[in-house]
Amino acid sequence: MDIHEIEMATRGQVNARRNYIMGLWAGKMIGVDKRQLPHYVVAVMQSDYEEPGPGDVVRKISRDLNAHGIELGEAEILRQLKSVERNVRAELLSTD
Repeated sequence: MDIHEIEMATRGQVNARRNYIMGLWAGKMIGVDKRQLPHYVVAVMQSDYEEPGPGDVVRKISRDLNAHGIELGEAEILRQLKSVERNVRAELLSTD
């Protein structure tokens, strides 16, 4: 496996974990029932396949929050997403 393949595999893992955490974060904010939360998280994760980059995830979460009366702009959601991504990348790349 060359460095490019490693980077691509790592990027996929980071994005999946980032989207999982963002789904939990948004789902809890809008009050998704504990039994339904895994389904909501999957919907957030699947939204990442609509287009390259995180914009599709940000827009989905923004729409869902707004539909539940939570006014949080896309810029703030993107900041949260980038923070989560930094933490996930650090966890994934850390070694003992």
